[in-house]
Amino acid sequence: MDRSSVDLAADAVAAAVSDVALVLAEHGEPLDLAHRLVRHCAHLLSASAAALLVEGADGSPEVLAATDGRARVLELFQLRDEQGPCLDGFRSGRPTTSPDLADLRRRWPRFAEQAERAGVVAAHSFPLVVGERTIGTLNVFRDAPGALTRVEADVARSLAAFGAVGITQLQDVAAGRRLQEQLQEALDSRVVIEQAKGVLAERHGVPPDEAFARLRALARGRRRRLREVAQEVVDEVAAAGGGRSPVPSP
Repeated sequence: MDRSSVDLAADAVAAAVSDVALVLAEHGEPLDLAHRLVRHCAHLLSASAAALLVEGADGSPEVLAATDGRARVLELFQLRDEQGPCLDGFRSGRPTTSPDLADLRRRWPRFAEQAERAGVVAAHSFPLVVGERTIGTLNVFRDAPGALTRVEADVARSLAAFGAVGITQLQDVAAGRRLQEQLQEALDSRVVIEQAKGVLAERHGVPPDEAFARLRALARGRRRRLREVAQEVVDEVAAAGGGRSPVPSP
């Protein structure tokens, strides 16, 4: 990588960190931070998808955010089968990388089968560590084989570290609420938020990322929690009998 490429990567990482930091500055929600984190991770690492696992109420990892359905499904398969690079990263607290299908098949055969069906041939996982405790993993899926470059691995580790710091800072400003309670609330909220994203995407003819941005802006404009506004969107559509959403564009 030449000097101009390094500078460009540094600028892109700085922009991503700045965007995620807005959630902290506004005393936002873990779910918002998680969605921004996986989106920037996929973009910066030229990945086909990315996802974030976090520790649930019972100590087991759960999916908090994913860039698309494919990443979410791959994470859910790992949780169901109790094997895969993301689970290994969560359990060990160390980066876990697999550059190609041959390596995936050797280490996690059931996961490799699902990955191949999804068009994924490489997977990399980076832990979110707070002190000596792993609270989650930032996970990258690629549709082309190959190891991460040193710069890419550094970027992934930096984003994971920033995500861990961000989540703990959001806990600190939550007036005594425990981190686990915040994360569990976010996990419980994801279903209705995904439903609301689907409603806005369909009604306004926009991609899921734009639908989520509109939902977030709507919540800010109303000074309401993201989950509450998402539930209102879903309820309003249900009350209208599936007709065009009465929710305005923010």
